[in-house]
Amino acid sequence: MHVKRKILFSKSFVITLAILFTVADLLFLFFIKYNNQDLPLKDFRLMYIGNLLDLLFSSLLILALIIYSFQKGKSYKPKILMTYTIITSAILLLAFLSTRINLPLPNIYVLDHPFKKVIIGVLFSIYQFFIFLQIMFIWQIIFGAKELIFLRAFINSFVLVFVLLAFAFFYIHLSLGRNEKFPFKRNQTNVAVVLGAAVWSHNSVSPSLAARVDKAVELYKKGIINKIQFTGGNAPGELSEAEVAFDYIKPQNINLRDLWLEKKTASTLEQIKFIKDSLLVKKNINHIVIVSDGYHLTRVKEICKYFHIKTYVSASDLDLSTEHKLYYKLRESIALTVFWLFAL
Repeated sequence: MHVKRKILFSKSFVITLAILFTVADLLFLFFIKYNNQDLPLKDFRLMYIGNLLDLLFSSLLILALIIYSFQKGKSYKPKILMTYTIITSAILLLAFLSTRINLPLPNIYVLDHPFKKVIIGVLFSIYQFFIFLQIMFIWQIIFGAKELIFLRAFINSFVLVFVLLAFAFFYIHLSLGRNEKFPFKRNQTNVAVVLGAAVWSHNSVSPSLAARVDKAVELYKKGIINKIQFTGGNAPGELSEAEVAFDYIKPQNINLRDLWLEKKTASTLEQIKFIKDSLLVKKNINHIVIVSDGYHLTRVKEICKYFHIKTYVSASDLDLSTEHKLYYKLRESIALTVFWLFAL
């Protein structure tokens, strides 16, 4: 019994098991990301930023495990290492199941997102945080830390989360202000897709949605596009975002036959999927110009890259205060990071 227990918790065995679990989790995560979006694995591209980040964090953990396996005299905590490994894999599996099982959750919205999607995002985020905890825990042992290892790992994991969000924030900031050129013929079928935005009380158009519609009208009157596609569903008790946008544009002397409505999508990701599946595939459209607010378009372009679709973007002229600009860029940083890591 003692011999079996010694073999079970031998350093090389536990570390090998942890490495195998890490590799399996990474491959499973890649599968989840593409399967959830109904994309075949042949569309996988390692050089996409999100996939590179997933690979980077898994590689840091595997590298730490390999270095740790060759070090002698370091404190060895097999049960803790196995616990981290098993919990991390279990959370990833639970996150995957949450995308497949219709749980009896309340039909409410949190920060404009359905509660179920918030729960899914939280589960995937917890998985990623446990990856960070493992990385920090093992690297601290490698560098000889002996006191407050758990607390340090926890704090350093939050620092790593901050660094990741800061990277997304500056990536968005550097993408702002780039004027999009439209190098296509104006006599073709070119469609401006207006991404949905918040609807205010009494089904009134919000400044964000109004600015997006105004930009689409500007492109239409300049002859750059000849059709306008509104997108966006509705929260309970409201008109859809597409319908509110349609009502707003009616007085602006636009041929109503040039206006299309889509009333089911509930997120940017779903709207990009709609563009790919329902516009580019099913309709004879030459070019797509996606219209949204400037801070939003970086994530839009990243999602389009992920789906391998060629689109153009045009930023609305929404005027925001400095505080609101900061708030929306911070919110977009979180959303972009979540998309990069989990394709959510």
